[in-house]
Amino acid sequence: MVGEISPDGNFIWNGTEWLPHNNTPQEQNVFQLTTDVQEQEIGWEAVSEKLDEGSKGKMIAMSIVGLLVLTALSWALYAFVIDAMLFPDDLERDEFIKMANDEPTMDDVTSGEVDYWTCDIDFKMTQEEDGESFTIRGDYSIYASEDTARVKSEMSALFTKLGNDIWMDENQIAWDIIDDEAGRVAIESISASPASELFANSDAPIEFCFLHQLVATSLENDASQPFSSEGERFPDEDGIRAVKIVTEQVIEDDDAFTISVYFDDDGNLLGTKMTNSSSEVLVEIGSDSFSKPSWVKNANADMPLPVSIEPSSEIWSANHSSSVATLFNTSYSMDGAKVVLYTSEYDYENDMDVTEIAFEVDIDTAINGGGLIQATDEWYGDNNCTISYTDNAPLEEISSGDVLSISCDNYAMNDYEIGIANGNGIAQEVDLQVPWISPMFTIMALLGAALIVSRRDF
Repeated sequence: MVGEISPDGNFIWNGTEWLPHNNTPQEQNVFQLTTDVQEQEIGWEAVSEKLDEGSKGKMIAMSIVGLLVLTALSWALYAFVIDAMLFPDDLERDEFIKMANDEPTMDDVTSGEVDYWTCDIDFKMTQEEDGESFTIRGDYSIYASEDTARVKSEMSALFTKLGNDIWMDENQIAWDIIDDEAGRVAIESISASPASELFANSDAPIEFCFLHQLVATSLENDASQPFSSEGERFPDEDGIRAVKIVTEQVIEDDDAFTISVYFDDDGNLLGTKMTNSSSEVLVEIGSDSFSKPSWVKNANADMPLPVSIEPSSEIWSANHSSSVATLFNTSYSMDGAKVVLYTSEYDYENDMDVTEIAFEVDIDTAINGGGLIQATDEWYGDNNCTISYTDNAPLEEISSGDVLSISCDNYAMNDYEIGIANGNGIAQEVDLQVPWISPMFTIMALLGAALIVSRRDF
């Protein structure tokens, strides 16, 4: 049969004769065929890996989407269900009144009956002036303890900023005025607590710190006063969970104030908010401890005594008397003090006051019978005058109520002013008033009057 291979495999029949048979090419063909199949199989395996990678990518993407959805659902669950459940319970009218009245009063704070008490006020008011509107902003930090007090005030409008920082304890008064030198003076004694004197003689709107008690009084005495309670974060959406009460008060021109008072879950007062069409006031109350500000240590201790002479230091008659008024009713040492007659002129070129002492009597002499001075005028001739100092309680201290006087036998020494001086110069008044604050007092006065009227009507 054609193509038949001999039993030994060495010959192949072509139909007429046996021809030598070489099986190498055939073996090579078989080998190559096997190689081709293996290469094809390798190609299939690569495609399979790509498909696996694509599946993994889809799974990762689906996982991310699922995670985002789960996060959104978790946030919604927390924000609208869990978080709401964690807010304090709403307050009843009587509960709020009791809680507000249990808080420290202004008398408690100013008398030093609190360990630490803080009140921060953030105020914003839009005013109209000559057809133009502008915004006045105020920031106040008011602190008190048994023997220390601090009032930091800052007002800004348009491109102007004014303010000061006042620290007071039983040993010193210190002040730091914006764009001016910081100073401090040692004190001998104080007639009341630092908080009492500083708060009573400061122009910061401290009344806002006790607005919650004014509201409680109004609600207690006026059953028609609107009232509601709900949970909210204080002072903003990132703040502490709180329960707030809301009430309204209408004052002049039908302008309504919305007043909110906030307490935490333990019943501690957090603060208040008050808004109307042109004003926003945020008050935060706290009891965190505080310390003396760092600037006090570096303030100038060589300042003249902060004293004003009332009603005036100017001499108008041959027998003239003026009273001493010290800063915050404190008293100062008499060491090195003297009663002086001085001249004062303003140097416009250098933008400064120039004072010069013409006559002086040490304070001990002035207290004990007075000191004699002699002056001569080209028109009126010689003048003999006695300068005296009346030391009222507390004795042996420069304090409010002490009296400076001069008595002359010929004419009034009206070319001079009378005052007190020590080694740091002539005593002078320190102006710690902050302008633009009157709108805030106006608001508080109107609101307080409205609440009082509500109480009377009831």
